[in-house]
Formats: sequence, C-alpha cells, structure tokens
Amino acid sequence: MWSHKVFYKKTHSFVWCLQRLTLGILFILLCAGCRDEKQGYERLVFNGHTMGTTYRIVATVDNDSTTSVSLKELVDKRLDELCQRLSTYIENSEITRFNQSEAGEWFGVSSDLYRVVAAADSISRKTGGAFDITVGQTVDLWGFGTEQEMSGSELPTQDKILSAQQTADYRKLQIQSDPPALKKLNSGLKINVSAIAKGYGVDEILLLLKNVSEVHGAMVEIGGEIRVFGQRHDGFKWTVGIQSPVRDRGGLAARIYLNNGAIASSGNYVNYFEKDGQRISHVINPLKGVPVETDIVATTVIGKSCMAADAWATACMVLDAEKALEIARFEGIGLMIIREDSKDSLEVLSNKNFKKYLVNEDR
Repeated sequence: MWSHKVFYKKTHSFVWCLQRLTLGILFILLCAGCRDEKQGYERLVFNGHTMGTTYRIVATVDNDSTTSVSLKELVDKRLDELCQRLSTYIENSEITRFNQSEAGEWFGVSSDLYRVVAAADSISRKTGGAFDITVGQTVDLWGFGTEQEMSGSELPTQDKILSAQQTADYRKLQIQSDPPALKKLNSGLKINVSAIAKGYGVDEILLLLKNVSEVHGAMVEIGGEIRVFGQRHDGFKWTVGIQSPVRDRGGLAARIYLNNGAIASSGNYVNYFEKDGQRISHVINPLKGVPVETDIVATTVIGKSCMAADAWATACMVLDAEKALEIARFEGIGLMIIREDSKDSLEVLSNKNFKKYLVNEDR
C-alpha cells in the first residue's frame, strides 16, 4: 500500500455544496503537447446529456471521416434506450415498472437490466451488503432519489429510517438469467441502480464504438466515469486527471494513464446538502439506512469494466479504508482513497494496482 500526506490542509472552502448536481471527480486531459496528428487519424469530439448528467466522447477516426453525425445518433439512441430501462426518473421505465410490480412473481427484464442487477448482486455479496441496489426507498427518503430533496425539510425520523431499511436487502431480490427476470421477496423492495448505471452506460457505448470500423480508439465519459480503448489521434496515451477535494486549490490529486481500461470515482464532496450544519452525503450506507459518516473523502477505482469500477467506488466509500484496500487487492483492482486524518489534513492511500497507472511525476 502506498500512502502519503497531501501537501494541503483542509480549508473552509472544502465544505462546499453542489446540491443535486452530478459533476465528475475525473477529468479527461486532452492537451499533452504539440505533437502532430498521427498520420491518417484525426480527433472527433462530441457530447450530450444522459442519465441526469452529461456525456463526452473523444474518438480517433480516419481522416476525412464522415461518421460524426451518424456516430452521435448511434450513441444517443443507445443511451436513450438505457435510460428507458435503468432510470427511476422515467415514469414508465423498465426499472420503475419492476419497482411497482407485485412481490413473489417473476418480472421479465431486458438483458441490460439483468446484467446491471447481476453485477450489483455480485458486489453486494463480496462486500457483505456495503453495496446494495435495493436501497431505493432509503435513497428516496434522504432526498437523493425521485422524491423531493431533503435540504428544505426535516431529516427523516428514526422510525422512517427503520421502515425503509426493512424493505432493503439484496438477498430479497432473486435473479434469473434464462430468460432474464427478477423477483422481489418483499413487497416494499425498490431498486435504484444509479451507483452502477453510468458505468454500464460507458461500457455499452465503448462496445458500440469498437464495432464501428472507422473508429480506432476512444475515451467515453458519462458523469465523470471513464473508459478507453485503442489509441489517441496524436499517439499520446489517454490521460485522466483526478480532481483535488480542496476547491480553492483547483488542481488535481493525481493524473492517470489509461490503456484499454476504466476509471470511476465517488466522493462525499461532490453531491450532498447541508442541514443544521450537518453534511448529508448522497452515498447511502445500506447496512445502517443513513448517509455515510466516514473519514473517507473520495475513492477512485481502476479496472477493466467501468460498471464494476463505478460500483466498487461507491462500495469503498461505505467500507473502512483498510477493508476496502484488502478487498481491492483480492479483486485485482486499483484503488486510491483520500481520507481525513486527525491532524486536519488529507491522506492519500493507494495500492500497487493503482500506482502503476500514475503519471511518472505523480508517483
């Protein structure tokens, strides 16, 4: 494990609020020098809105490629399809209809929803429930779901917290692969896949781009979750910057080289609200039914799948740092944790699988 004290102290500007905004902790770094474009290739960049946030595509395509408009149309169509299946904010979406379905009956689902739920279930079991998509009612209760946010009203009572928590348990959700179907064993069970869906969306768009003959490489980003494949148009490595938690520094905690891999982050300084001087994080602890209260400020995970990295980044916000690093080592994923220490400063912890991706001067 790699550990060092960050060179900055916490300041009051560290406690700043982005109510209900989904802003990425990760940044695509495009400027890397003055090298000419690699012969035969050029850069294609386009963006849009999806999943309550934004997306950005940086693709390496053939010179004079005419795919720009059609490629964006393909991407938007696929993302719209995913939203219709995975978004709890769409009244007639597949996940909404499942949440409204009766307990004890199999509910046929798309391969998209099946894959997301199956991946979530696997991570739930590996973390002993520290990651759990069945906390839908708890997410709503704390104002981070489809219900009105809590920042302007009273915090949930203990009775309401316990009531919502009783509906949540990944073991009360059964999964069938052929044909794909889900079955809830508790009538109040409600799933919310927001902690894993953006990562799945990244994976699916990257797969789509891989199947386009004129695309030779790409970086796909949705809401700050990123995956890359192939080469950049200029021959440089794909580079990602990780935002520093201290706002007034405006800098990066680290820079990462990616090559056919994925990176995702979670942090309690990106999406929260304050009530009576108390910060309410959007990350819910499924084991307690309340937002996380932890010394961990942010987590960043590097892996092969963005869906898995997305989920693991959230799970590691719930686990204590030592347990998270232990699981990451066993799973073979890269993990960086930024946490507060007793001396009012921030400490960075990282395992070997993460350190090997760092830009040399950041090591």
